[in-house]
Amino acid sequence: MRQTRKRKGSGKVTIADVAKKAGVGSMTVSRALRTPELVSEKLREKIQQVIEELGYIPNKAAGALASGESKMIAVILPSLTDKACSLFLPGFQKKLNQQGYQLLLGYCDYSPELEEKLLSTFMQSRPDAIALFGSQHSETVHNLIASTETPVIEIAEFNNASRYHCIGANHFEIAKACTKHLLHRGCKNVGFIGARDHHSVLQNMLHGWQSALIENYLAPDHFLTAPETASFELGSDGLSKLLLRDPTLDALVCSHEEIALGVLFECQRKLIKVPQDLSIVCLNGSASCEHTYPRLSCARINYSEMGKKAGEQILSLLGGTVSQNMAIDVGFKLYRGSSTHKLEKN
Repeated sequence: MRQTRKRKGSGKVTIADVAKKAGVGSMTVSRALRTPELVSEKLREKIQQVIEELGYIPNKAAGALASGESKMIAVILPSLTDKACSLFLPGFQKKLNQQGYQLLLGYCDYSPELEEKLLSTFMQSRPDAIALFGSQHSETVHNLIASTETPVIEIAEFNNASRYHCIGANHFEIAKACTKHLLHRGCKNVGFIGARDHHSVLQNMLHGWQSALIENYLAPDHFLTAPETASFELGSDGLSKLLLRDPTLDALVCSHEEIALGVLFECQRKLIKVPQDLSIVCLNGSASCEHTYPRLSCARINYSEMGKKAGEQILSLLGGTVSQNMAIDVGFKLYRGSSTHKLEKN
């Protein structure tokens, strides 16, 4: 009579079943799964064939308890659409996958409370390392991390004073450089529009804008920030409100590409010439800025490269080759488009 195959994923197939059918001991099967280099190729192939026939699924949790490694990296994302997250993730995952690590992904929507809950849940799986976005975390998060001594890396925001390893961009310097670019182009009355004003990234951008103006003896009076996410509407409404305050505004620094596009579209509706009447620059742009009319000047951060470097940094932490906290600034490039093409000052 034909033997009925046990249903794959039922949990009924054990390592002992695999060992019995393969004609080897349970320890040999375990060794083939955990340290395959210690088992001959012929025997590995035989065991793998039996595993596939029976539909055996190794117990990773038990393996983690035995080895002290889960082969999991917990990642908590603040957004599923922000380019800092979507462009960062593929390179990060690829680098870790090459060494056998998988990601535990969580989405907190910039909520400190949800970040706490996600981290608490992920800790139950004993991840080998944790990646958090930004440098703003609650004391509950810090306490959870301290209780396990799990390696942590902060992503996207450069912070020399971080409690952990970090890799990111210096948003203060980006905003300062972009504002100086406008001043060098002859602008005198530079405003600022930003999203997620409760977040440290936006605060650093705002301070960079203010610093550039103050150093040039200009008042940082005209700014508008909002708690919501960046959008065309925020750019459009922000421009209208700032122009009501001061019609002589001649330039705008925008925290996000979406805001800059909203400003540009509103200028077209109001017949405001860019850059003759108003120059525009955004602090977190992409290749899309090259396809607007006029082309938007922007700072661009290589988030894909950031992901690869973050993966390498985690592997170094896990390998014990890095001990002290490191802060890596990935830098940025300022692309000068025709939205800020006024003549340079001599």
